[in-house]
Amino acid sequence: MRIRFKPTPAQRAALRAQLARLEQPGPALEILGPTLPADLQPTDAACSLQSAHADRFVLRVLVRTHTGQERAYALKVYADDFGEQVWAHSRALAARLQPNHDGPCLPTRYVSSERALVLPWVDGTFLSEIVDDRKPELLRRAARLAANLHRLPVVPEPATTAQMFVAETQGRCDRLQHRWPETTVLIEPLLVGIQDAAPLLDPSEPAPVHGDLAAGQFLWTGDRLVLLDLDMFGYADPAYDAGHFLAQLERRCLWDRTLPAHADDWLACFRDAYLSAMPKVSPRNVSFYQGLTLVRKIYTIYRKQTADSAQLAPQLAARARAALEDAVPSGQPR
Repeated sequence: MRIRFKPTPAQRAALRAQLARLEQPGPALEILGPTLPADLQPTDAACSLQSAHADRFVLRVLVRTHTGQERAYALKVYADDFGEQVWAHSRALAARLQPNHDGPCLPTRYVSSERALVLPWVDGTFLSEIVDDRKPELLRRAARLAANLHRLPVVPEPATTAQMFVAETQGRCDRLQHRWPETTVLIEPLLVGIQDAAPLLDPSEPAPVHGDLAAGQFLWTGDRLVLLDLDMFGYADPAYDAGHFLAQLERRCLWDRTLPAHADDWLACFRDAYLSAMPKVSPRNVSFYQGLTLVRKIYTIYRKQTADSAQLAPQLAARARAALEDAVPSGQPR
């Protein structure tokens, strides 16, 4: 699992230059050419930036023909050759998934010379933006989609262990306390809770995981639920994905005052549906990774300089502490 990658200054500069070039229709159409249907003869394209990070960017390319026909694609370009690993993993998933069902959005081509994945463009509404009566059932569908992914007989890489997740979290907390020393009183007890709970986790069989599972990674088309962004794919306890999703949803429920009063009930919709679909996954392990992720998100809100981070951090800490306590078997000291 590619948990933390920092491109070099040269890679960042090259990526910016590549973005400026691919925002022009000609170069983008050259990449798309072999992907386009034989009967689609493009005359123009409109390229629009959808997201940009230090190590990657995504362009939407709307291809047009002289008859007025339009078709949209996504180009995802990386600062290094990581896209090749995403492509190999995607091919392994595609061989085992049914098309036109709820599932991940998979690339159709990798262009190594451009370090670019070509994907179909999917129109829809992010699950994170849906807050009406559709939400509970869509959360259950998201849980079943995740379970289907976790059941696939795919081994994309060596397993990421609980100890590795703990070490990464410790690193984040060290950086947090170095930059914001006032957080030490909040973070240190949580790190003790993580260290106490980690050795008590139930044994688990690793599975292919998304690695960054959250409601914002699911797109509802009206017919299908589509899972986006495999950049954090890995091989780990599937409870990690479930716990990560729940922590992200819990975080949203804490800070978004526009959500309905019953929004906290949404967590049970996902958790219950997931554990029903994956009865061999440990509920305690799910709680552990939920707590672990909430601790990591304290670092995130400070790093992003969230306006109310000083108020939100104690709330996240309280939720993290409760989840970590749920991860400790009954009879064990807490």
